[in-house]
Amino acid sequence: MAQTKERRIRCDSSSAAETVADVEELLTKILVSVPPRSLVRFKCVSKHWLTLISDPGFFRRQTHQKSKISGFFSSKTEDEFFKSIALRDREIPSGNPFKTINDSFADGSKLRILQSCNGLFLCHIPIVDVLEEGKHHPLYVVNPTTNQFRALSCPSSEAWDPFMFVRYALAFNPSKSPHYKVICVNNFPYCYDRGQHEIDIYSSETGEWKRLEVPFFPSPSDVGRHHDFVQKAMHFDYRSRKGAVYCNGAVHWIRDRREAIFPLRFFGDGRSELVRNETDVLHYFDIGEERLGLVSATPPVPLVVKNIPLDFGSCPTEWPRLAQRYFGESGGHLYLIETYQHCKTQFDVMEMERDYSGWFVKYHVDLNPLFTALPDSNAFVVLSLSQEEENDNEEDYSGDLLLHMPGKVLTYSLRNKAFKKSVELANKEYFLALDDEYLRHEVVLFPYIESLACVGR
Repeated sequence: MAQTKERRIRCDSSSAAETVADVEELLTKILVSVPPRSLVRFKCVSKHWLTLISDPGFFRRQTHQKSKISGFFSSKTEDEFFKSIALRDREIPSGNPFKTINDSFADGSKLRILQSCNGLFLCHIPIVDVLEEGKHHPLYVVNPTTNQFRALSCPSSEAWDPFMFVRYALAFNPSKSPHYKVICVNNFPYCYDRGQHEIDIYSSETGEWKRLEVPFFPSPSDVGRHHDFVQKAMHFDYRSRKGAVYCNGAVHWIRDRREAIFPLRFFGDGRSELVRNETDVLHYFDIGEERLGLVSATPPVPLVVKNIPLDFGSCPTEWPRLAQRYFGESGGHLYLIETYQHCKTQFDVMEMERDYSGWFVKYHVDLNPLFTALPDSNAFVVLSLSQEEENDNEEDYSGDLLLHMPGKVLTYSLRNKAFKKSVELANKEYFLALDDEYLRHEVVLFPYIESLACVGR
């Protein structure tokens, strides 16, 4: 009798444990599907929920959910706030999610975004005054969803010259690792004299910097030129955009918009045509191989530039002026979109070959038929190119363009050549500013994705 009762107690205990485990798994499945920003609030429900949501295993399962862009931050500020927009049914941190840094440091109000990468942002405080020479400003890795940041010490012991070339990048792929890396490329004088780049790599896993030295890329067009006319077309230097784009295990820097110009080339038979500037190249750093690479093939000349008529003197009737240069990643591909002032509603979508052999035109876009009913069809910017939500087939990739106009965001299907939906913003006049007319400041728009990623302490 006693043995029977003991067996019944063991069975009841085992059954109760299994029930608890089943409930735990059910709760986990439910919470994994909840947006990360809501999960941050759910941590306050109980210690049990806090422990569950903070567990690394939970983060791994949560990152396998398909992430969607919740909004965009602009590199421009207004009253010390980064200008931003949120997309319908998704959240973006209200107010200033970078306020913690603003309030924590004396120069915090000068904070600037360099890059966003799968939910994390790389920021810095630029040195803009010669009086600040030798000052060490840290880098910041920020998670706006959790309102956490990590300050990274200066990777070099050398005094920083405010006019020295330095470029940064953030590499983070939560589907492969919870850790991130920060890359710093510079040309300090002692390296420049030796014809080498100095590259520092920070790993959040080890909390340490690692240093490499990489030789400059030779520029064939400079062979035989007088040193006063050397262009160093292939050099990785100040001509490259400050922020990078992460794609397929590498970070990429495209040239600044000021290099996207078209010299006029004359031929022996009297013909002339607009061509790409040979300095308009792309540099990248392969994280796994720790190798700096170069795409020397310049982008093709856009159709709207080719179609500019020439006058009797074989010169273009108008010179193409760049309105926006979008450079981003989607579905494991790099894309480049350029819009021009004389014909903003027609543009090419260029894609980089997987082997970095060069750019090719993926789509020709003509928005004129769709924009005829809009009051100001020229007032728009390309926010991003993203994979169609209903299409997960990588072999049959087709994308959607997100276009921002005053008071709204439009989704344009590249497959169907039609608008799919529209998001009305609360402020009907709100518009993320375009670049200024004189090319002094290039405005870049950074996608925001909700993430629970830990940036460290």
